[in-house]
Amino acid sequence: MRNSAHDGSPHAFQAVQQTAEHHQDLMVVPAFEDILDAIGSRGKFQKRLNIVFNCFGPIINILSVHTYNFAMQTPDHWCHVPGREHTNFTLYEWKSVTIPKERGTFSKCRMYNGSALDAAPTVPCQHGWEYDDTWYSLTVPSQMNWVCDDKHIVSDVMFYAQNIGVLLGLLFGYLGDMYGRRPQQFACLVGHIVSRVALLFTPSQIALFVMAESLVSGAAGLMIESAISVGLELTDIRNRSSINCMANVALAVGLAFASLSVQMFPSWKYSILFAALCCLVLLLFYRWFPESPRWLTCRGREEEALSVLRRIAATNGASVPAFTQQVLHSVAKTKRDRMGYLSIFSSWNLFKNTLLLVIARCIAWVTLFTLVLSVGIISVNPLVTVSAQCGAQVASLLLVHYCGTRFGRRWSGVGCLALVGLLGVLGVVLLTADVPSIAMVVVVMAMQFFSTAAGSVTTLQSIEVHPTCLRQITASVEYAVAGICLSLVPYIVFQGGSVDRRVPFAILSAMNLLGAFSVSFLPETALEKLPESLQDAALFGRGRHYWSWRLTPSPSYVQE
Repeated sequence: MRNSAHDGSPHAFQAVQQTAEHHQDLMVVPAFEDILDAIGSRGKFQKRLNIVFNCFGPIINILSVHTYNFAMQTPDHWCHVPGREHTNFTLYEWKSVTIPKERGTFSKCRMYNGSALDAAPTVPCQHGWEYDDTWYSLTVPSQMNWVCDDKHIVSDVMFYAQNIGVLLGLLFGYLGDMYGRRPQQFACLVGHIVSRVALLFTPSQIALFVMAESLVSGAAGLMIESAISVGLELTDIRNRSSINCMANVALAVGLAFASLSVQMFPSWKYSILFAALCCLVLLLFYRWFPESPRWLTCRGREEEALSVLRRIAATNGASVPAFTQQVLHSVAKTKRDRMGYLSIFSSWNLFKNTLLLVIARCIAWVTLFTLVLSVGIISVNPLVTVSAQCGAQVASLLLVHYCGTRFGRRWSGVGCLALVGLLGVLGVVLLTADVPSIAMVVVVMAMQFFSTAAGSVTTLQSIEVHPTCLRQITASVEYAVAGICLSLVPYIVFQGGSVDRRVPFAILSAMNLLGAFSVSFLPETALEKLPESLQDAALFGRGRHYWSWRLTPSPSYVQE
C-alpha cells in the first residue's frame, strides 16, 4: 500500500478506511502503518518528538561523549625546572638549557641535573611538569600528572571504561525490550548526568572514575538507538530514511559542537559540567518521549497502546480508525514470543540477519577508528580539524540517504563497503610507490567518507530488519561486539604498521571487501513494513531474488 496520506486529514482517513475494508475482503489484516496513515505519520506529534530527541538529542549525546574524549587528551609537556622567574629567558631559551632533546624535540620526561651548558647528566623530572595550554588550559591527565611513568593510566582508564560499558550496554538493551523504550531513554539520559557530575569529583579515585565513564560508554549508543527506533516506529515507510539521516547528521554536528564547547571552556571541569547541564535540559522534555505503541502491543498491553495512539491522533488533529483494535489484537498475539537474548536464535533467518549486521557494524567502527589513528596527531586547531570532519560526514550522510531511498539500503551498504575496500587497495599501491603524502591524505578522507555512510546504512537496516519485540536487544549486541572489536585497533595500527605501513590498509581493504559480500545477503528493507514479532522476523526478506534491484513493497500480512 502506498503511503500517500500522512497528515491525518478527513480524506486520508477515508482512504485508509477504504483500504482497511479492502484488506478485510482479502482476509488481510491491516498493519500499524495503516493506523499511522490515519492518525498522521508526519504530524505535530512526530515533528516534536524528532526535533527534540532525534535532532537535539544526538547533538547533546555526542557533546557529552566527546567532551570526555577531549578531557582525556594529554597536552605537550616537559619537566618543570624552577628558576626561570629570576631570569629574562623566554620559555624556549629556558627549555634549551634545562631540557634535553630526544629525536629533535624537547624531552617530555627528563631534565638536566644542572644545565646543558655544563654538560650535566639527565635525570627524570624532579619538580613536576609544565603543560602546553594552547588548546586546553586543563585536562584530566595534566591535572593528575598522568604522564611519563604514569601515562599508562590514561589508556587503562579508557580501556576499562569501554569494556565495562559493553556490559552495561547489554543491560540497557535488555531494559529497552523488556521494560520499554521510555524507561530506557530515561535511564540512559540520567546515566549521562550522573556520569558527568561524578567525573568532576573522582579523578583521584581511578576505580570510581572508570565506573562513572562506563555509564556513558554503555548508554550513549542505546540512547540514540532507542530514540531513532521510536521515531521510525511512529512514521510511514517512506520517511524512515529521512529520520535516520537527520539523527546521524545531528551526530556529526554534535562532534563540532563538542569541539566548540572545549574552545569556550578550555578547562575540562567546565566543559564536562556544561555537558551535564545540556543533558539536564534535555531531561526536562522527557514527557514528550512516548512509549512505543508497537512495543506495548507486542507485550500484550493493548489498552496502553491504544491510549498512546489516541494521544498522537489528538495532537495531530485526527482520530483513531475503527480497525485499530483489530490491528492491536493481531499484534498482541506475539506476547507469547520468547523474550531476551536467546530469542536471537529463535530462527535461522533472524540469527543470520543479526550476525550480518554485527559484522557490518564492527567493520564500520574498526575502519573509522583505524583511519583516525593512522593519520596520527597533527598540531592544528582542534576546532578547525573537527569542523572539517563534520562537513565531510554530513555530505556522506546526505549522499547515502539519497542512494538508500532511491536504490535501497542493501546495495547502498554494499557499495559503500566495497568502495572503502577498493580505496584500501589503492592506499597499498600508493604506499608501495612512495607517492607524496597528500595523495594518501585524500585516500584516507575518501575511506572515512564512505565508511561513515556505511555506518549510517547499518543503523537503519538494524532497526528495519529486527522485530519490535527484540529491536533494542539486538542493537545492544551489535554495539557490544563492535566495542570489543575496537580493542583490535591499536594492534592493527601500531604493531601492524611497525612491520609495514601498508599492513593497516591491507587489513581494512580485506575486511571491507568481505563485509560488502556479507551484507549483500541482508534483505532489502526499503518500503517494507517493520516486523513486529519473531514470526515476522523469521519470514522477513525470504523469497526475494538475490539480484533484485527494484524497490517494491512486500504483500501485507495475511491473517492466519
